[in-house]
Amino acid sequence: MEWAETDPEAICFSHDPACTRDPREGDIVKTAILGCALLVAIPLAAPAAESDLVGTWKLVSATRKVMDTGQVEQYRGTAPRGYTIYSRDGHFLSFIVSEKRPKPESVAQMTDQQRIDLFNTMNAYAGTYKLDGIKLTYTFDLTHNEVTQRASAREIKIEGRRLTIVNEPARSTVDGKMALTTTVWEKVE
Repeated sequence: MEWAETDPEAICFSHDPACTRDPREGDIVKTAILGCALLVAIPLAAPAAESDLVGTWKLVSATRKVMDTGQVEQYRGTAPRGYTIYSRDGHFLSFIVSEKRPKPESVAQMTDQQRIDLFNTMNAYAGTYKLDGIKLTYTFDLTHNEVTQRASAREIKIEGRRLTIVNEPARSTVDGKMALTTTVWEKVE
């Protein structure tokens, strides 16, 4: 191998008696570089979960565990529909409807009972969010039923394009029962 263009002082092996540099100098430099890289990477690692959360998610399933009985049920049916959106500036919007809903022929022909049933088979809310590790906390600015004092803490898990959200136990908007709700979402392209 030819080292003609390389400064002989720049290459120094610890076993070389002609070496005038301290052999630990390379270790110190490597440690300093590694330390700087970690200092830069650690603050960037924390928001990675938040950047994964940002975007539009389509509802896959919604279940709840009723706290009094332990019964797990699909309280919005087997095929509920909905979307939730998380923005980079910390805002969110969520809209969920049950699988079975009235299908009025028109707004003009909608009955009062259909209006009530349509309202009772939906959940909508918006506000700001804060993500701290796996804890997602909402501050509600508006809700479909005007009850902004509601369960605000959730635990989340993001696996690939799947988002699972487990709410803290709270009274259900469906029937007032104390329940632990789990929703599963898939990221929309």
